[in-house]
Amino acid sequence: MIIKEVSGILDRQCIFSFAASSRIEEFLLENGITSILRIRVTKEGGFAIFNFENEGVDEEEIHKTLKEYDPQVTSDSVMLIMDLKGSPFLDAFKSLNKIPSVLIDGVLFNGGYYYIYMRFHSVDEHKVGDVLKEKMIGFTRFAIRFLGKSSGLVSTFREISAAVPLKYVEINTSVPPSFMKIANDPVLKNLGASWNRELKYLLEDEIRAVYYDKTALLRGKEDWINEISLKDRIYETAFSNPLVQHFINQASASAIVTLGVEQKLIGNTFSIATVVPEMVLPEFFNVVYNATKEFKDWKIDIHYVELIENLESD
Repeated sequence: MIIKEVSGILDRQCIFSFAASSRIEEFLLENGITSILRIRVTKEGGFAIFNFENEGVDEEEIHKTLKEYDPQVTSDSVMLIMDLKGSPFLDAFKSLNKIPSVLIDGVLFNGGYYYIYMRFHSVDEHKVGDVLKEKMIGFTRFAIRFLGKSSGLVSTFREISAAVPLKYVEINTSVPPSFMKIANDPVLKNLGASWNRELKYLLEDEIRAVYYDKTALLRGKEDWINEISLKDRIYETAFSNPLVQHFINQASASAIVTLGVEQKLIGNTFSIATVVPEMVLPEFFNVVYNATKEFKDWKIDIHYVELIENLESD
């Protein structure tokens, strides 16, 4: 499993929290609901995708109270999108993502607080601290809940899954020859065809990720890539991949939270893994089904579907 291969590579973790009081937060707090989120950045601003169970809440009340967010209500879940344009949190979120090794693993809203889980490499410790001090510390009831050695990605998702049940999904594909042209791809040219990476974010046509270079082909600094740790062979850069972009854009358009998005290449076998709230699994597999039709030459194959609780921690 890809998640096991990348789980413990980044050595530091931070969990911080703050309170907010928009209509969504008030509704969730009043009804004792825990929601999981995915933050997406756009050229104009950004938005937050909320997924939460609709059990115990009247559907008519959901549509009436949250109508400005155009909630999608299924038999299992409520999915909606909140615009973050102009939000101080969006500014802070962007600043965190600019730090090369930072990966936002998950966001929860529970009991009136947002909890943000992130990992990073120890070389970026001061940068993370600076952003928290400059951008976050003034937020309502801001607190750092944990800052220290990372227990690994699997442990993080197991903790989040205790509040919102999660499923791990891994998909294998066969990359068409037209996308394996080394001369046109600096990642293939310099990192070869054997690496793992974890998605940072997608902004318009640019996808950024943290790379773990197994073959150590890079010998010095390159303009197109940020060197996080030469010793640990960890780098950050942008890449282009139509299948990855399709999954992220379609999941976002459907208001589906996807966490992680780890990837692996061995030769022309490309694997994508993600973690999805169990309550929106049918909607996520609709995105997968549409991808199999649109990307027939990638030969998409579902490889693993497993409860997060069944994955062993590091």
